[in-house]
Amino acid sequence: TDAGVRSGVSDPVESSTSFPTSDVRFLSRPPSVATALRVLPDAIAQWFVRRYNAPTLAQRLAWPAIDAGGHVLICAPTGGGKTLAAILPILGRLLAEPAVGLCCLYVAPLKALVRDLVKNVRRSTRDLGGAGRPTVAIRTGDTTQAVRRRQLANPPQMLATTPESLAVLLSQPSSRERLRGVRWVVVDEVHALASSRRGADLALSLERLADLTGERLQRIGLSATCSPLAEAARFLVGAGRACSVVSVPDRREFDLAIEPLSADDAFVQRGSFLKRLLDRIDRELVRQRTTLIFTNTRALAERVAWGLARRHSQRRGAIAVHHSSLAAAVRRRVERQLKRGALWAVVSSASLELGIDIGQVDGVVLVHPPGGVIRLLQRLGRSGHGPSGRRHGLVLTATPAELLEAAVTAAAARDGWLEALCLPAQPLDVLCQHLLAMAMGDAWLPREAFRLVRRAAPYRLLDEADFRRCLDYLFGRRTDGSAWLPARLRWDGEGRFTIASEAVARLLRRNFGTIVSDPTCGVRLLGNTDDQDRSTPVGTVDECFADRLQPGDRFLLGGRPLEYRRRGAGALWVREACGVVAPPRWESPVWRLPPELVRRIYAFRVAAAEWLREGPTALAEWLNAEYHLTSPAVDELIDFFSRQEQVSEVPGPETLLIEQVRHESGIEAALHTPLPRAANEALAQVLTWRLRRDHGRAAESLADDLLVLLYLRGREELDGAGWRRLLAKHDWDADLAAALRDSWSVRERFAETATTGMMLLRRPLGGPRKVGGRDWAQRRLFDQVRAADSQFVLLQQAERDVRQTTYAGDSAADYLARLPGMTIRCRWLAEASPMASLGRYVRPAAALALA
Repeated sequence: TDAGVRSGVSDPVESSTSFPTSDVRFLSRPPSVATALRVLPDAIAQWFVRRYNAPTLAQRLAWPAIDAGGHVLICAPTGGGKTLAAILPILGRLLAEPAVGLCCLYVAPLKALVRDLVKNVRRSTRDLGGAGRPTVAIRTGDTTQAVRRRQLANPPQMLATTPESLAVLLSQPSSRERLRGVRWVVVDEVHALASSRRGADLALSLERLADLTGERLQRIGLSATCSPLAEAARFLVGAGRACSVVSVPDRREFDLAIEPLSADDAFVQRGSFLKRLLDRIDRELVRQRTTLIFTNTRALAERVAWGLARRHSQRRGAIAVHHSSLAAAVRRRVERQLKRGALWAVVSSASLELGIDIGQVDGVVLVHPPGGVIRLLQRLGRSGHGPSGRRHGLVLTATPAELLEAAVTAAAARDGWLEALCLPAQPLDVLCQHLLAMAMGDAWLPREAFRLVRRAAPYRLLDEADFRRCLDYLFGRRTDGSAWLPARLRWDGEGRFTIASEAVARLLRRNFGTIVSDPTCGVRLLGNTDDQDRSTPVGTVDECFADRLQPGDRFLLGGRPLEYRRRGAGALWVREACGVVAPPRWESPVWRLPPELVRRIYAFRVAAAEWLREGPTALAEWLNAEYHLTSPAVDELIDFFSRQEQVSEVPGPETLLIEQVRHESGIEAALHTPLPRAANEALAQVLTWRLRRDHGRAAESLADDLLVLLYLRGREELDGAGWRRLLAKHDWDADLAAALRDSWSVRERFAETATTGMMLLRRPLGGPRKVGGRDWAQRRLFDQVRAADSQFVLLQQAERDVRQTTYAGDSAADYLARLPGMTIRCRWLAEASPMASLGRYVRPAAALALA
């Protein structure tokens, strides 16, 4: 009955007492080599000395700490021996105290890392020889049902998996029983998980695993680039637990050159830029045995790989492309060839950034700045692999704005500055998913579930009211308690919640995970005949791209041209082709620069303008001394700042510069702020809203780091006083909420939260979602949910996400609060200034005017 359900929800939950913070201790005094080796069994220690000679600093610090049984976070540069630092003490225990069943979990964000771990552990145990060697296996989404059944019947002692597969294992009663004996969990690439929803997912899984094992679980984290380490340690171990941190600074020097490839027609004639890019890459290839080339998109990776293959047809087999949309077998083949040294050039997007074992790479080329210091160091760290290897890199830029960004990013890396981890603040859609998963394995009192959830670092400040709203939704009820949705949970009669039925559990298990992506379509290569059974998987393309293809269309995938023949059985059937082709366009989020890096770029611009006032020579000397730039890069930046000063000015911290250009149908205004893109996005939304509301004036906007572009319809001008009224702090929160109420950003975010929160299933009844067609959640479900319950937990989560991440409303509001004490300088220009024309992602001003 309703009364029974509501009485169950009102079970008391401890919300007033906050869990204690984690005690983080940094280890700084390494023991001697002999002392560190004594932690390991003699057989392992002797094998290690034969193979590696002596332990690294990270291993000397970590082995005693792990042997003592405490939680440990190991942060050391690529090639510093982190994996062996974590795994060898565990192998030693398993050899010394043979155990039956699963004892150790290894969790990594990439399947390639999982495969690397299993391969390395098997090789190490094989080298050790003898009977009773620990067994190790893989469990990911690619693992076949037959293999899963064998693992269930005869569990390995070590299991390597991903966060998503771990969540599935915890939800299945049979596999939960096998997990009760786990004593160690090793989390690799902590920094790549902690700041995302995957991190919140993993943190909850680790708490459930700790509860299942009776808190006997020892957690070991690995990371190459992480800051602040104390926050990463708290993410790893959760609230109220101590953690020892092994921090080995990266003292290896790196050679990093930054070169501009820009030209006036770089945006218009894309082929021109590609030719200059390939010409410059060629000069690197001839100097090195193996070169790894990073691009920021999969489409550009395909284009560069194809361009190099056409130029060097005699070495086409030694040029490969690697990205996440290629078939797993294709990626593995490239990784194997790269490790063997059989490849001359590999072009990748972000898929080879993390610590995949790829062997020796002589140099790295980055096409465009990578979008952050950690990304730069990760990509640069792919070269000179090893504790003492010297890293070599080259960054190629397309515009002065990119050149400026690259210079500041490289300088921050040399200074040892890293972007700070920012744990997601109690994402409720992930919590809903885990409450369902918890209910699949057991029945829970709400207060016990709340305590467990609050131990996970991202949920340490979770409010009781939000927890109850999640339960209300999962019981199918609106915020006011009235029935609404099909219930996914039920009460067991003793005040505990459990899953509604086993049929519901089977349906929901197929939809676990926090990676929400657009629907894709497989691409399969036909052989000499049209026999589909003999076709080879090549990769995937976005479904929206596949829908536009006509028979005979050609596109690039896997570094080779393919011709579309037909579509069926959820795949595109293609043949190899020749001639002019173009890569598909995959939808992916735009990387945003960290706010602190944007502030550094702003400070660089202000300082460069000050040096320029002393003359071009003074600016050149400063750029050489402080930023180690080559002559072409120095010349381009001097020209960039000189042209900006000639037509307008470089604004200082006490000035808001507004540049305005008249066009036939309106006025284009460029607002030069010191804000990162997310804050400028919020500012742009409110300005366009106020222009429509207060002036009845249509306006369009684009935002970037340090720049807001407004295109105002009509010829009416705004003076300084008009801009001040438009930029008033008054009613900011209400205006931002009104501007975002019907925005597509909120609708898109709701579709993601509804999917993660198990309201909208990715694979209902085991197949792809077909209800309503593409964008159905954004177009129809969003309006239906808001009409039914405007306080619905997933809807409010989406609105909060947009306001806190997509649009940094608080930062924009703080800036507007300071604006009354600043100068607003309005300048009328004949055309857009250099700073207004060359934003990082913004189209040129002329293109905006034509929109």
